Amino acid sequence: MAEQHLGYREVIPDQSALVQWRNITIDTGAAQSTLQDIKVPEYGGGYTFTPLSHNRCLFWRVCHDVVELWEESLDHDFCHNHVQLRFADTPVLEGLSVHETRQYVYILLATVSSVHRIRLPHPHTTQSRPQSILSDLTFQTLKEYHHLYILNSTAAAAGEGLPHTAGTHLMEGEGGDAVFVLGQTGGTLLVVKMIDQPYSVFTEIIKNASLMNRLFTGFVPGMFRGMEGCETVTSLVIKELAGDVVAVGVCRDGKVRAWSCSRLQCVLAHDTLENTAEAGRKLNPGAQRHQIRSHGQGESTVLGVFLNFTEKHLLVVYQPTVNLGQVTLTHVKTLYPPQYDLVDFSLTSSYIWTLWTDANNETQLLYAPVNSVEESKDPPGFSSVVLESPPEKEVPLTDPFLDPREVYLRELFMPNRFSAHTLRKALGIYRRSVDFSSVGDRVMWRLKEEVEAALRDQVEARLASNLSEEEVSQMTLEAWATFYSHTLQYHQVGHKPVGVVGGGGDRLVGVVRKQVVSWVRPMDALEVVALAPLESLSVAALDGVLSEDAVVSAAVVALAKPLRKVRQMLPLEVAAAFTLDLHHLQPPDQVGASITASLLADSATLSTTLGQQLASVSGLVAGLWAYLHALQLDMGMPDALTLENGISSSPGSLAGALSGRAGAAVISAVVSQVAKVRLELCRDLLLLQQVALHLGHQCRLTPDAAAQLRSTLLPKTALLTQAYFALLHVSTTAAIQPTQATLEAGRRQFATLSLSDGPGVVHNPGRPATVLQLFFLSSGGDQARALVRPSLDDSTGTGYPDCGWARLLMPLATTVAQLAWPISRCLVLVEWLVWGGQHGAVQEYVRLLQPWCEWNSCSRKFLLGVALLNQGEATKAARLLLAALEGVVTEDFLGVKVAGGGQETLPDQLRVMYCLRVIRLLEQSGQPALALQVAQEGVAMASSNHPSMSALYSVVFKHHLELNHHDEAFTALLACPDQHRRRNCLRQLIVSLHDRKCLTTLVGYQYGSLESDVITILENRARSADILVNNYYDLLYAFHINKHNYKKAACVMYECALRLNVEGVGEKGLRQQAKCYLACLNCLRHIPPQQAWILKPLPKLTDGEAEEDWQNGRRYSKTQQRRRISCSSTDPAATTGEGVGADTH
Repeated sequence: MAEQHLGYREVIPDQSALVQWRNITIDTGAAQSTLQDIKVPEYGGGYTFTPLSHNRCLFWRVCHDVVELWEESLDHDFCHNHVQLRFADTPVLEGLSVHETRQYVYILLATVSSVHRIRLPHPHTTQSRPQSILSDLTFQTLKEYHHLYILNSTAAAAGEGLPHTAGTHLMEGEGGDAVFVLGQTGGTLLVVKMIDQPYSVFTEIIKNASLMNRLFTGFVPGMFRGMEGCETVTSLVIKELAGDVVAVGVCRDGKVRAWSCSRLQCVLAHDTLENTAEAGRKLNPGAQRHQIRSHGQGESTVLGVFLNFTEKHLLVVYQPTVNLGQVTLTHVKTLYPPQYDLVDFSLTSSYIWTLWTDANNETQLLYAPVNSVEESKDPPGFSSVVLESPPEKEVPLTDPFLDPREVYLRELFMPNRFSAHTLRKALGIYRRSVDFSSVGDRVMWRLKEEVEAALRDQVEARLASNLSEEEVSQMTLEAWATFYSHTLQYHQVGHKPVGVVGGGGDRLVGVVRKQVVSWVRPMDALEVVALAPLESLSVAALDGVLSEDAVVSAAVVALAKPLRKVRQMLPLEVAAAFTLDLHHLQPPDQVGASITASLLADSATLSTTLGQQLASVSGLVAGLWAYLHALQLDMGMPDALTLENGISSSPGSLAGALSGRAGAAVISAVVSQVAKVRLELCRDLLLLQQVALHLGHQCRLTPDAAAQLRSTLLPKTALLTQAYFALLHVSTTAAIQPTQATLEAGRRQFATLSLSDGPGVVHNPGRPATVLQLFFLSSGGDQARALVRPSLDDSTGTGYPDCGWARLLMPLATTVAQLAWPISRCLVLVEWLVWGGQHGAVQEYVRLLQPWCEWNSCSRKFLLGVALLNQGEATKAARLLLAALEGVVTEDFLGVKVAGGGQETLPDQLRVMYCLRVIRLLEQSGQPALALQVAQEGVAMASSNHPSMSALYSVVFKHHLELNHHDEAFTALLACPDQHRRRNCLRQLIVSLHDRKCLTTLVGYQYGSLESDVITILENRARSADILVNNYYDLLYAFHINKHNYKKAACVMYECALRLNVEGVGEKGLRQQAKCYLACLNCLRHIPPQQAWILKPLPKLTDGEAEEDWQNGRRYSKTQQRRRISCSSTDPAATTGEGVGADTH
């Protein structure tokens, strides 16, 4: 966070994973009573690995004799990354530190009776297969990585006391040599040097600062010496200065002392008060101890000293230097923190981050710049970080149509609300034996089922037969409220802070809590205006941020006060009702008008106060316009938020930035925070504008300004309110885990529509996530990174941009929000929802946008239709798909992506192409009737000479035929202009009618010019089919008889008889053959005698048979092959069948 930012805010990512700790016990040989001899503070911390683009951290929490270590990455997903080290009966001192070399990561820590060095592989050694450096740390492997040295008890026996604080340091270089300095209660320091090659350990003791002090301490009783143990070190850090290892500590007397670990002597004793306004005063020590922290190496080292006195707190910043072996401190600045209880503080290159607990036991995170730079916009003193608000103590039941059980379940299992650990502990009050070891990532789903079952059992156990329905409802409500209260209490305990982490060159700051790590991110200007203390807002700080005009900036700052007043006067129930009205699609301006009238009627003081505040604003309308302009995520250009080239990946190291589940959870949480703040700001702006219209002249509102409010500003504010409500809904809606069948159906539909770029679906989302989080994990993240990439400069000199936390987080979150912004032509989110199996989310999202959002309205109908089609509501889907037809020409998604048209494609052609794609989609889903409906719609709108008309008629014919609409299918066949398609359709019609035994229908149609095609098709089918199974000869005979073509009918029957002579079996075949001959003779009697003859058909010979016939001399002249069959009664051949010759027909 080296850049200047307006403010900072905490963000808490996904907490749905139930952590499984690997427990490792380390025996230090300490006595069991050691734990009771000394109390050590509980603390936490973290270390950010380099290079910073990895966004990878190692965190720890220390409580008594237990050290919890875990590694997190925003770019990768880790497993087996939580280890719990238990040092048997030995409290762990503060001073745990992490250091890295090229090959290894070292963890250094000290206990009351031992020092430890744990060596782990460096993260870059696992880049080919990203995994946690803790994944291989077990009890067996710890023997190879762990070096332990047990301290002797001679120092304690000599009256020096037990260690109570420590500092650890890894020597520069690749050797892995470590230095431990332990502060003992007697005032001495124990120095332990652990050399790696060869392994050896040296211990030394540094006595008090001077000989006279040691004599004075040894001979003068404590009651006459004044402060007992004034030189006892309360906090230590170790730094390398000018080639020497120096331990710098703050003592009980408030002085900073430094000791050379090589010369074993004190090289600095500095009174910290001499650089402050309290110089010369005697301040009394407070209840807390003094503490010291450091940042940087060598000449860039900075020391921060916290001094706790009863009168006040001080935080002094120094820069140490070494001159002739003596350490001197250069005073940088002095800060005066509030009178809170310090939990921890940390230094970075730009800021001091301090973590406190105030008098109300609430957490406060304050920061201040390290250096006083005149051109900096940072205030000189401490500024507060906006921390995440705790959940409400009571759940508002504002929706009368929802069961209280559903309301409480939604609140309890809302993403990022309560952790799985908290819910499990609350459930433990009701059920002690719930096994979650086998559920994997489905912990939250299992917890939800168990919570419902537990509370249902509790209510049923209290039911009595004489209870009314209202009493049962009240009992159920009390049970859920009690469980929510238990959950809230465990949540507060789990979020108790234990440390603040500032690392990675100011790019990443986090707060370590008992159960979770939260991150600190920069705020945008609107968040600062809405959340920062009013006294910290200034025109100078916001100048050029929301407006380039100083007058407008002043109006923006002045409007912050009445906006904050409106928010304070708005009851929680009314705010919840406003949100509920938005959910029920009520117009925001009308809802705001009723709320404003109610507030002003109830409080005359509010009217007076707001009137005075609005009257003092110079340029009210310009200030409101500045707010609305800043609220537009599309920057007033909704058509610009598109992905013209279908970007799917980003180059360089940016491709994997924040691509892990933790990174996606942070992005989703940030978008949710931004959407919620801006929604509340839009609501307050609505109410404030309604107040201005109500008060009129009281707030000096001119008629022109009032007209502009009514005609322009209020409608614009209402539009933005609805847009941010939809964005908040997407960022907080829990995603479902689609089945593999659902995903496969989506892929088939995607291929059916011939869409170019895939949705990039996360096939196994695992634990619950928001819809926006899964979108970012799939194609949305790649698209956002690709869009952000050009705006980031190459500040690292490596050819790709710096992917650090502060530089990437907010631009990436803003880009994701823009991809989900309803007021734009961009549809990537809704597309992903459809193809990703989030069909319920699609329906709700489209419902929220339908009454007011005119952008992509038809495209949303199409995508909603696809979603409904997948949910089995095919009729509704077809209606929506047809309704979307009107947007094919105006919306690029439908015209270009779905229909496959181009810039020069005519509107009529676009519509027909769209219809064909929809028809394919409905056919693929097994809906022929609906596909027919769409095809008929396409026929009705297309011109008769349209090139795709044949395809539409073919579809109409196909589905009429599938639905047994034979007459309609025949009509569509005749109307088809393409001869080839018409012939294919005719073949399908003939085969289908024959298979369905609709022979009368087939024969009775008037085919006209297609009659020859019908005969050809029937003859081919007759000759190719098995005559004993499908006898097409009978159908062909009936067709010729119906057309009074007796000669052809006779030919058909004679050919059938010849085939039966060869293929027929037994008596049945002979009987059929005889019937064929009789039918043939009967037909010939119906024509004149001179024409009553036919050609005898011969089978086609193979090449071998033809060669054999040639060799045998079986040759016939063409005149011999044509023999007439006379039907005269005087011709013997007519009755005996003799004289039938070969025919080449």
